[in-house]
This record gives sequence, structure tokens and C-alpha cells, in this order.
Amino acid sequence: MIEQMETKGLSQRAACRYTGISRAVRRYVLRRPTQDAQFLEKMRTAARANPRYGYRRVAIESGLGFGRCWRLWKRYNFKIGAQRTRRPRKKDQTTTPRPQQAEYPNHVWTYDILFDRLADGRPFKTLSVLDEFTRECQGILAATSILSEDVIAFLDKIMKKRSSPLFLRSDNGSEFTAEAVQTWLANKNVGPAFIPPGQPWKNGFIESFHDKFRDECLQREWFSSLLDAQVVIEDWRVHYNTRRPHSSLGYETPANFAAQCVTQIQPALTLIPTGHKN
Repeated sequence: MIEQMETKGLSQRAACRYTGISRAVRRYVLRRPTQDAQFLEKMRTAARANPRYGYRRVAIESGLGFGRCWRLWKRYNFKIGAQRTRRPRKKDQTTTPRPQQAEYPNHVWTYDILFDRLADGRPFKTLSVLDEFTRECQGILAATSILSEDVIAFLDKIMKKRSSPLFLRSDNGSEFTAEAVQTWLANKNVGPAFIPPGQPWKNGFIESFHDKFRDECLQREWFSSLLDAQVVIEDWRVHYNTRRPHSSLGYETPANFAAQCVTQIQPALTLIPTGHKN
């Protein structure tokens, strides 16, 4: 009704007085579609770059509050990307707790191998290494083949940069059970934590990470060469560690969470005044 009055030449003030609607409400109604369009564009930009994100991660990436992002998400039936159908997880019939559950950074790492193909059909493998406590991906090796000596060289490279875990969890693949790998880990004082055969859910952290790795990187990219795959995968790993909010970490990134852990566990230093003698 107000729009009709204004098109006939009546001022906004007079139209609002006649209809009993405040001018503030009228200005808000006029302004909201423009604001919504601006916010929606931010959300679309964030979601296009990260098709698997839900509204919480889109809100963080686009700089919006959870509440506002959720209202817009529902109001405009906001959907980006195909929804993934989750397969029901087989229930564990035992009551045995997960061995060596991570309690602090570098307590338990986990690693596993994925398979993919280049654009020309040639297969390649990736070896991912993850800190179970901080969820940081310590490294991803992409190669045409990964043998026990490659596993050792890659772990050695990571541990020289980062530190060594107390335990390293894996399945019973030949790359991990090889005598050379186990001997090398023993010399590094790293204990193996093998999951039972045929129970991949016992290695849930790396399984969850690989779901994200497939959805957000491998299935979205077309690798022209192994070098191309290595560059793109490393870029994604850095994004995962430093930009991607993690729900189980209170929507902190793994890198931020790890930095907070380091700050919290720093031992208090006892300062001795200058000139003090024991």
C-alpha cells in the first residue's frame, strides 16, 4: 500500500502517517533486500570456493554471525554443491577403547594411503599424516608408488621439521607393517598402534580427514601431471591447516588450535634475580 501511495506522489512521511507504519520500519523494509543481497553474495563466494561447507563454516569464511547466516540460509533455501549421502557406519561390537587415544599434540599421529588418477588415467597414491589431537595434517606425499623406504623418508622429513609422536596409528597395509618401517620407528622410540584388520573405523581420524580430502580436493581437481597434483594437494593441505574451521575444535583451524596448545603447555619459567647466588 505504501508503495502505491508513493508512486502517486504522496511523500513517505504522509504515507506512513496514513497507514500507521513508522518510517523506521519502512526504511528497514526497503534496505533489507539490499543487505540480504550483499550477505548472500559473500555466502555464495565462500561456498563456491568450499562446496562442502555447511552454514557455520560459510558464516566464518564470509565474516557473518552464525544466526544471520542460518536465517539467510533457510529464507533463501541456500544450497551450494551436491549433498553427499553418508553410508551407515558399522557398529563396533566390542567395548575395547581406542588404543593410545591422543591426549596432547604429538601424542598420537595417524597415517594412511589413498589412490587417485591423473587426467591421462595414470594412477598415483597419496600418503597422509595427521596429528589426532590437533587435527593438523603434517604432510601429504603424492607419488606413483609408495614403498616402505618412501614411508621412512617421508616420516623422517616430517619429524625433523615438527617433532616425533609417541605412537603412530595405521592399518595393516604392507607399507606400514614392513620390517624396515617398524625397525626405523623403534629407533625413533615411536610405538606402532595397528588397528584390527577389517575395521577401518578404528582409524576414524584419518578416515574422516580422507573424506574431506576427497570431497574438497581430489574430486574437484583435474591433475595434468604428478607435479600438478603435488602442488595442488600441498596448497589444499595448507588451506586445511590454516583456513578451514574444524567443528570438533570449536571451529578453530587446526593450526590455531595447535598454537593455543603450545601456549598452554609452556612450562612456567623461574626467573633468578641478577646477582643472586645459590
